[in-house]
Amino acid sequence: MRQAEDIIEAASESSQFQYQGSIPPERIAWLVLLGAFLLFCTVTLTTIFGVYHYLFRSTVAMSAVLQVSKGTVGITGPDLIVAAERERDDLTNSVTSISTDSLSQATIQIKDLRDSNLETAELLAAVTLQGNTLVTFNHASRPRFEWSQNRQRIQFSRLNGMLDILIAGVSERPFLMDFYTDALSSDKGVHIEFSGNGRYRLSVSEDEVRLLNLSGEAAVYFRDDRSRRELARDGHELVVRIGARSITQFPSRTNVLSNGDISLLRGSDVAKALNDWRCSIRQEQAPPGDFSLVRFDGRVGLRLLRLNNAQSNGEVRCTQTFANDGLDVQDYDTVRVITTFLPNYQNLSVCGRAASECPLMLQVNYEYLDESGRSHDAQWYRGFYYAPDISGVARKRCDTCIQDHLDINQAVWYTYDSDNLLNLIPEEERPARITAVSFYASGHQFDTLVSEMALLLGNSAAG
Repeated sequence: MRQAEDIIEAASESSQFQYQGSIPPERIAWLVLLGAFLLFCTVTLTTIFGVYHYLFRSTVAMSAVLQVSKGTVGITGPDLIVAAERERDDLTNSVTSISTDSLSQATIQIKDLRDSNLETAELLAAVTLQGNTLVTFNHASRPRFEWSQNRQRIQFSRLNGMLDILIAGVSERPFLMDFYTDALSSDKGVHIEFSGNGRYRLSVSEDEVRLLNLSGEAAVYFRDDRSRRELARDGHELVVRIGARSITQFPSRTNVLSNGDISLLRGSDVAKALNDWRCSIRQEQAPPGDFSLVRFDGRVGLRLLRLNNAQSNGEVRCTQTFANDGLDVQDYDTVRVITTFLPNYQNLSVCGRAASECPLMLQVNYEYLDESGRSHDAQWYRGFYYAPDISGVARKRCDTCIQDHLDINQAVWYTYDSDNLLNLIPEEERPARITAVSFYASGHQFDTLVSEMALLLGNSAAG
């Protein structure tokens, strides 16, 4: 009985216990409730913004492939280890620096593989590093989903040297390609933006930036002064002098050839190009060659083709002529030929026995005046090949050539710049008028694609 009373008394004392802390219990309850509510809000908002970002803001990498057109290219990855590359390398979206020496050239091809593989995907952009050029590739990305309005974006930095830039695959989706002359972390230097299809040459030195806009949309400004934004007009060259803080635009070297930017052709322009480029076929005996506008490796190009086990000489030639007495070039001090092409196949070594059967030859027909004022016809030639000399005695210069033919890599796009022809041709034969420009493939069997052909006239004093 006593034990039961003790239990009842203990229970009574327990029920009379009261909280003795300094914080009222109702405040603790409110704090717990508010904390739970804030946690709920945080989780909800994080989920909402996370889903929104994933659906509308997130990006994925586009394919960026480095192809070596000639020589050896240096590649420095995020591990800062320098490697030499002679063929190709798949670039990731980690920072990679690429450098060429005076004898090498490489092209970074960027494709969006959304609905196709690397071989069939349309080329979005190609950036060609000429000799003695250094550039850092930062990333190439696109929105993860079609409904996102974010831009396809390609970014480069730390540029020094010369680049040939082709943007050919921009459609309705917003697009931006950035070049920064300094590191991304710096607010100094110059920012160059490209926002649509076009063809450009960009040259950067320590104190000067030159942007030649052959066709397209581009803008330039100092990174610490966005208000001084200058648009580069077609056929003009923007010259930025960094030390003097000046941006000047000059009418510049205009491509006088019609439909020379073959890789930019779309729709009805494709048919017009074959009218402007008068192509012809010649062979000693069957089979004949062929020419056609095709899409190859993502680009539109004019294909010069002869296969079918041909055992005799043949030629496929495309020519533009200038009406009347030809194109007067006496008022210019710069005449350059620029072409981008891919030698896909040749079966003769070098350029044949007489060095006249190259998978691609360039020819400029011109007239010059002698001391008495009489006109004479002449030609300038330059050939290209990839097949090595298996005989040991092959010639690398034709009888009428003033330069050796160039040895480049097979099945890779190569951009050739003749430099100023007026400095190459003897002074006594200085061209007065240019009558025709041709490119042609010659030999037994060949397969060559040409995506660009330009004849640029200008005056160096303009810049």
